[in-house]
Amino acid sequence: MKNLAKLLAVLQITREQPQYGYFLSGVRAHETSNLAEHHYLVSMIAWLLCENINEDEQLVDTDAVMKMCMLHDLGELFGGDLSAPLSRKKPEMKVHARALEALNFGFLTAFLTPNVNAKLTAIYDRTENKDTDEGVIVKFADMIECQFFLDHIGSKSGHRPDFYANHVKALIEKIENPRVKAKMLDFAEGFERDVWGQGARAGDFIINQE
Repeated sequence: MKNLAKLLAVLQITREQPQYGYFLSGVRAHETSNLAEHHYLVSMIAWLLCENINEDEQLVDTDAVMKMCMLHDLGELFGGDLSAPLSRKKPEMKVHARALEALNFGFLTAFLTPNVNAKLTAIYDRTENKDTDEGVIVKFADMIECQFFLDHIGSKSGHRPDFYANHVKALIEKIENPRVKAKMLDFAEGFERDVWGQGARAGDFIINQE
């Protein structure tokens, strides 16, 4: 535990690390979010998805989902993120980016005791595993947060419709439990009806709330 405070001090850099993968979508430097904001919102989205999925019965492991969300992009702390469209156009770049992220994460966990290090590394490694419903929820929350962000800043990127349909909503089809899938599709329906492509509407939802 003697080095934990040092690690937490290093993690403060998440407040400053911009998500410059957005730049290819036309987002300007002064508009982009940072890693801390992204992690918080991804975690909040995933948590509330899990709470709604588990409303009547325990269908997914919320604790596992939350831990994966809080760690999922920490490897981007030194070096930043790679634009999703670019990583799909040049898969070899993604390979190198993943290797850098793994090295970065290893540097961070070196502050921890061996047992805690092993636990966090196992959780981090699991974040890219979409073979479980929990893994899909984490990835969906990660990608849908980006869509919320682009609406929040009023982005008009022409790549969005294809990306949302083929890489965000399509993730729901990977969910195995039909009850979980139905809940996720219900959320997607509300997102498409009330949010997607409509700009920043937070004020409308508050003012017009009955």
